[in-house]
Amino acid sequence: MTPGTSQPPPLSKIQKLRQRLFYNDPADDIDLQPHIHEPLVKKAELWGFFLFGFGYYSWPNVCASLLLPILVQGIARANSHLESNPSIICPDEDSDIPVGDRCLVAFGWVNVTPTSYVLLLNVVTVWCTIVVTLGISALADHGRVSRAILLGFCIALCLVACMFFIGALKSEIWWFSGLTFVVAGILYGVSLNFYEALIPILTRHHPDVVRSRIVYGESSPEYTNAKVHIQTFLSGGASGAGYAGALVLTILSAIVLLFTDASLLVVGYCMIMAGVYILVFLALYARFSIQRTFPPLPPGSNVFTFGYKRIGKTIAKARKLKTLFYFLCNWFILGDGLTATSNMAILIAQDQLQLGNTSLIIAALIQFICAGAGIVFWIWMQNSRGLSPLKTVIINTILFGLLPVYCLLGLIESSPIGLKHEWELYMLAAFFGFFMGAIYSSNRVVYAQLIPFGHENELFALYEMSSVSSSWIAPLICTAIIERSNVRETWWFLASQFFIPAFLMMFINVDQGREQAVAFYEDEQQRKRERLENGASEMMHADSGSGFEEQERDIAKVMPPPEKQLTDGDLYSKLSNVVDVIGGIEGDLAAVVLIGALLIY
Repeated sequence: MTPGTSQPPPLSKIQKLRQRLFYNDPADDIDLQPHIHEPLVKKAELWGFFLFGFGYYSWPNVCASLLLPILVQGIARANSHLESNPSIICPDEDSDIPVGDRCLVAFGWVNVTPTSYVLLLNVVTVWCTIVVTLGISALADHGRVSRAILLGFCIALCLVACMFFIGALKSEIWWFSGLTFVVAGILYGVSLNFYEALIPILTRHHPDVVRSRIVYGESSPEYTNAKVHIQTFLSGGASGAGYAGALVLTILSAIVLLFTDASLLVVGYCMIMAGVYILVFLALYARFSIQRTFPPLPPGSNVFTFGYKRIGKTIAKARKLKTLFYFLCNWFILGDGLTATSNMAILIAQDQLQLGNTSLIIAALIQFICAGAGIVFWIWMQNSRGLSPLKTVIINTILFGLLPVYCLLGLIESSPIGLKHEWELYMLAAFFGFFMGAIYSSNRVVYAQLIPFGHENELFALYEMSSVSSSWIAPLICTAIIERSNVRETWWFLASQFFIPAFLMMFINVDQGREQAVAFYEDEQQRKRERLENGASEMMHADSGSGFEEQERDIAKVMPPPEKQLTDGDLYSKLSNVVDVIGGIEGDLAAVVLIGALLIY
């Protein structure tokens, strides 16, 4: 640098990377912070968000889909008895079971097979999760409790994970593993809703989004692109971090299982390792995250019933949010198909290909690696090629539907392919992961644009419930198909679960859905103002000098100040998508098309 100049020396690549990852521009606090009432999103908060996903998504990807089915079904199998003679414990080897006999285990007052035992536990878990999540989610949209609820449920999940070994250790309380399975499912379902609801909240306060709103205005394409870009970054980054974390935990679990006797007790110890693993990253999230403020609960609200009443009112106004609920119905079918396809592939691998746990672990590792690569690829496609999140979902859903079509080739006896070999399982695991991650990530981005301001946790609960509540329907239908024919015939049904929602999503107009969300919020605020005015008027007529000032102060505590309401409304309005997908039809006609598809389904 020449004397007399004040230019700083050029930054090295490492310094540029460090600046990009950790540096917060001080000018943002001066130029942007005065325009919003909540703190700007800092790099540390983003790191906490992604580190949480790194550890937390290990639960569904490893624990719930790999370790727990092995553990819970194995414990039930070890404590089952012969149907012909309930006093005789089932032999360890299936080949030793008398011909025509089978193993049964108690589920309440009925006896079921160990496989059905796990299925019924899933059904119980789903409905318990729905009841708890819908009751709590709306509470998180008020006050300053959402972060505490998220941390509390996640800590409880880690503690429950450390208890699964008890059922394998003491056979007299083998049922304890089933109980912890249900409790863990509830804790996961609630915490997942709160975590994914952070996406629209963090987007709203991200410096790039706030800057675009100030410079270009809320109706500008630049503001639209900024919102979509940040939502894609958050959703895709969380999913990618989750698959990376799942890959690490799977490798650790595989090392433990491969170098031990891989007994059920060892699997239980792997669950302890998973609980500690998730807790470490949860602590990092607690360190870097902040609690944002929402309006307090309305006066006189019951904390135990408010959530159910509020979500009931929202559903009753479904006609005002036609696009959102239309999208939810499509996700109901698609989410069911994603879960069932994975389950059927594993069932065929175990039943017909006779593959062991080692092969399934290898397939899981391949899936996680390809899922991370798929998310990176599709985010690049969206950013560099202008591909909208909705089009990404449609394309990935159609391509994913080719998986059951390929497996249908196995029905042809002369066909050498169609999931008939071990190498095909690994190939399909790679295919599954590459498109599955993009579907989940882009779906969240699309849905986040359709949510009215102040309903993030409440409506993300419906999003999760649409997926969770459908996750037992396809297995039941597939079970009925298997009883009538064979397991490979289920691929006909599973293929329909991808092509039907892909076709119906072509009629979704995200711009229209965004406008419906803005109108819903403005109508809600108008009703609140009218109630305040009517209440104040009645108080003045009843007794103009007996405590009206005190009542007015109470109302002011409940409602946000007018300036904040206006700012929040403006800040939310014009939530975005860059593309108008294949025309768009009116909501009523879309509902007719959807109902017809659901009847076929």
